[in-house]
Amino acid sequence: MILALIQARMGSTRLPGKVLKKINHQSILENLMERVQPSRFVDRFVIVTSTNPEDDAIETLCKNRGYDCYRGSDWDVLDRFYKATLNYNDVKTIVRLTSDCPLHSFKVVDFVIDEYQKSGKDYFSNSNNEPDYLEDGFDVEVFSLQSLKKAWENAKLLSEREHVTPYIKFSGLFMCGWKKSCSEYTYKMSVDSPQDFEAVQAIFEALKNIPNFSIEDVVELLKKHPEILEKNKESIANSGFQKTIANDKIVK
Repeated sequence: MILALIQARMGSTRLPGKVLKKINHQSILENLMERVQPSRFVDRFVIVTSTNPEDDAIETLCKNRGYDCYRGSDWDVLDRFYKATLNYNDVKTIVRLTSDCPLHSFKVVDFVIDEYQKSGKDYFSNSNNEPDYLEDGFDVEVFSLQSLKKAWENAKLLSEREHVTPYIKFSGLFMCGWKKSCSEYTYKMSVDSPQDFEAVQAIFEALKNIPNFSIEDVVELLKKHPEILEKNKESIANSGFQKTIANDKIVK
């Protein structure tokens, strides 16, 4: 079984409540789910949020839309991910997505899953490994349940617990691989700030007549309309992870 876990929370410091902000009459989270659910490979999607009171709104949305939802630790997202898998039988492969990527495409998700399966590695991604592999806003990480369990048992640093996969990527214990799905994609399109939201909103508006628009469609649009990129030109990809690294500490 391939289980996709979508990380979501309301407590963003730069854009509070961002996952429920509306684009095209529905929330960022709903747009993401709508765009990734056609995946040919994923057997089940689960939104994993925290037990914090502000995240009650995410659970309510899930109940109203029929989405699976799991609630766990706020800061220890690795623990939240692993324990979410215990609710399902025969899970072998985990797909990690984050809810700040409403532009995401099921085609990119399937590309990474396919590369993971062909590679025979423990972990595969199209992103999250700068400078050569970064498709911010279309990030997919695929890894074995066995790898996740080993990370859950052994990861001790805050960065490893909060960001789920650093132990898998950097401990040297796992075989990891990367490949971009679109070589021309070099943009920062995850939603972390009001400026990011404006840029993504403009992309949705411009491509609204293209059903299930692709990462290639986004690239072509941004080539023709570079003014969209001006909206969030100050944004830096993975700044949250870099902040954690700068203040890293042993927590377990």
